[in-house]
Amino acid sequence: MKLVHDPIHGHIELDDFAVRLVDTPEFQRLRRITQLGLAFLAYPSARHTRFEHSLGTFHLAKEIRRYNPELEEGVIYAALLHDLGHYPFSHTLEGIYPKHEENMRWLIRHGEIGEVLGERYSRSEMERFLKHPVVSGDIDADRMDYLVRDAYYTGAAYGIVDLERLIRNLRWTEGKLVLLEKGITAGQSLLLARAMMYPTVYFHHTARIAGAMLAKAVELEGIPLEEMRRMDEIDLVARLRRSERREVRELITAVDSRRLYKRVVWSAEPLEEDLLDELRRELEAEFGHLVLIDYPPKPKFEEKNAFVLVGGELKRLSDVSPLVRSLFELKDTHWRWGIYARADVKEAVRSFVSGLIG
Repeated sequence: MKLVHDPIHGHIELDDFAVRLVDTPEFQRLRRITQLGLAFLAYPSARHTRFEHSLGTFHLAKEIRRYNPELEEGVIYAALLHDLGHYPFSHTLEGIYPKHEENMRWLIRHGEIGEVLGERYSRSEMERFLKHPVVSGDIDADRMDYLVRDAYYTGAAYGIVDLERLIRNLRWTEGKLVLLEKGITAGQSLLLARAMMYPTVYFHHTARIAGAMLAKAVELEGIPLEEMRRMDEIDLVARLRRSERREVRELITAVDSRRLYKRVVWSAEPLEEDLLDELRRELEAEFGHLVLIDYPPKPKFEEKNAFVLVGGELKRLSDVSPLVRSLFELKDTHWRWGIYARADVKEAVRSFVSGLIG
């Protein structure tokens, strides 16, 4: 058993099996994967990693199980491993490579961590645990940790959540993780924190621009998936810095130096798919890597489907909470797509784009 001191949860206790999982090369790689990608260019202290977030998620899953001892023990180890497959800079490269969940499954099949895990659980068992509501649900240990942790490290004042009260009022009922009536306020505070963190941190334009530049550099470099699967951020940046392609070196040097592209378009109005495809083709042909289109998916808000036990009856949280309903209705309010260009071609790009979309 080991104790790890954590600024969010105090001491996190790792049992011997958890220690063995953490000590594998695949898990240690998470020390070199930043939780918020390139958000540190906007929030300098946001250098926390997937490593400590995974430990925090494990800790919270254990706390949930403490109040719900009927939960299978494998759930807490799934919580520990849920982010194992993240690529360098977390979600930044998921538009190029398969989702991190697929990479996690690959690492378990081919890595040392799979051998340790196999001493207790089959791959099919772990797949089932990874989909468990405690790990990947409406109100789960993952969201609880990352919202509070991200707010702490960015300095954003929106992550004040009473996790102790929230966890104390979660019950495993009828195959669901259900919120008791006394926990509604704590549950609301978690969802409100998430809604506020999206425009402030997760969709911050500086991180979005830097992420688009990095993704373009990786795309131009053409790093095979087989290499990217095990890379950390040190590996990736070193590879891009010594690239044989001038455009790749230009992009990574600009990110390193924080000489980021400028916003030409920053819009909440969605584009038809055909027009978006045409815009990509035309801008690529005219400006190459000097202009980038960033068109992210709209944020989901599955938490509206969380269940709460009111008067002995299971109801959806959105049916009993006007606040949660309003958050769902406002979920697209802060969504934006952008076109970014290097400063010296910004006006030329603006003129070119206005001819295409007005």
